Amino acid sequence: MTEDNRLFIGIYPTGVSYADRTREECGDYKRLAFLTFHTLALDIEKDCPADLRERIVADASTIQARRGQQFQTSTSGQTVTLGQ
Repeated sequence: MTEDNRLFIGIYPTGVSYADRTREECGDYKRLAFLTFHTLALDIEKDCPADLRERIVADASTIQARRGQQFQTSTSGQTVTLGQ
């Protein structure tokens, strides 16, 4: 797997989950971080690799910069207000 494909970013109703596709835990990709839509707080796991941490922080900062705006959470058009 290439480094570009290693990071999984999933949009869920309550936030964004970041995971490592090359590691498994409990039958799923190993969770590295979670960005909650409600507070826009980024919770990074202690064992998150440094190279992926940089990519996660960069991606999360683009979402955090949109505080107060609507963010689409599904293909059916559902949205949340970021940081509310």
